[in-house]
Amino acid sequence: MTGDTHYDLEVLAELAEGLLDDTTARRVREHLAVCDPCGESLADLASVRELLAAVPVPAMPLGVAMRIDRALAAEAPDWDRLMADAPWETKPQPAQTRSTPVRPERPRLEVVPEPEPLSVSPVSNGSAPNGAVPAEPAPVPLGVVAEDGTIVPARRGKTSRRRLWALPVAVAAATAVVAGAAGLVNSLLPSGGTPPRNTVAQGTSSTGPTKTHQAQVAYSVYASGYNYTSSELGGPLVDYFGPAPVFGSADDGLDKCVKRFSNQLDRKPIGVDKAFYNGNEATIMAFWEDRTINAVRVVVVDDNCKTLRREGLATWR
Repeated sequence: MTGDTHYDLEVLAELAEGLLDDTTARRVREHLAVCDPCGESLADLASVRELLAAVPVPAMPLGVAMRIDRALAAEAPDWDRLMADAPWETKPQPAQTRSTPVRPERPRLEVVPEPEPLSVSPVSNGSAPNGAVPAEPAPVPLGVVAEDGTIVPARRGKTSRRRLWALPVAVAAATAVVAGAAGLVNSLLPSGGTPPRNTVAQGTSSTGPTKTHQAQVAYSVYASGYNYTSSELGGPLVDYFGPAPVFGSADDGLDKCVKRFSNQLDRKPIGVDKAFYNGNEATIMAFWEDRTINAVRVVVVDDNCKTLRREGLATWR
């Protein structure tokens, strides 16, 4: 600002051209709101701007343009000289071949043949006559050396004798056990020879669905525990729901939820799977949409029968 608290023309011109920053421009506009002379100066600058915009711009003379190009070329650095030492400009030097030192030859080791073992002939008590073959020594008896130096021959104890008769007894006992087991099995089997099938008792009405309940709600319930994704719910679904259906469910909350969607769609589900959807516990229900095109409607809800996914169509097979 000038000495009499007015902005100079340079600041006002920059404001007119939009060259001031936001903070300075805001202060200048606040001053213009209370200062009429500065407002008149800004209006004069705006008129000068309009006047200059109306004046045609003359073309630059050709000589001036050529001098500018020469000056720029003279001031430009010599890139060839500056980049001469660049790694991509220098050619790779050939790798120096290293001479392999010649190892001195080791002296050859001579193989010395092993000496042949000397054969020791048995020595007899008496001198053998000339030309006679000495007799072979008598075999040394095996046994226990007594205190007087005599050899007592070893005797077979009672243990070895017991082993000889214990083996047939063990075989006979094993045969008797096998025969007894076979007789017990034959006595338990019926006359037809086919073992009876074990019948598992069904739960009472408090633990399983009654006949009336099965008649009201008849749908296939599965518990695959599989974590479904949106792409997998596009079908086919028969491989995920499993081959063995179970009619009805003992969960009243599940039955009410299935009945609710059955009433909305006016049809019964063909399969209900207790599994997961994107990591959350969910119930997947499939309803026939159009059998001719193999299309089913998929409903995904949580344990409170709240929809987790928008209903969509999928293929069954």
